[in-house]
Amino acid sequence: MIENIKNNLSKNIRCSHLEVIDESPNHGGYSGSVSHVKIVIVSKDFEALNLIKRHQLVYKALENLVSEIHAISIVSKTFDEWKKSPGFIPSPDCTKNK
Repeated sequence: MIENIKNNLSKNIRCSHLEVIDESPNHGGYSGSVSHVKIVIVSKDFEALNLIKRHQLVYKALENLVSEIHAISIVSKTFDEWKKSPGFIPSPDCTKNK
C-alpha cells in the first residue's frame, strides 16, 4: 500500500521530497494493515496554492487509494518552505492498547 501511494503521488505530482509514513500501529485496533498514513510532500506544484488546494491536489493524485485508507495526514510544502523548515510535527500516539 505504501509503495502504491508513493507511486501515485510521484506519477501525478512533481515531488522534490516525498515520505509516506505508516502510522497504523499507533492506533487502537491495529490489525496489521495500512489504515493511517502521514504524507510529507514537497513540490513546486504547490506554489501559489493555499493549503486546501494543495490537499485537494494530493487527494486527486491518490486516486482510488483514498477509499482504502481510514486516515490521511498531509504535510504539503513548497521547496522554499521546506528549505526554511525541513520537518513536520509527528502525530501523537493514539494506541489504546499499550
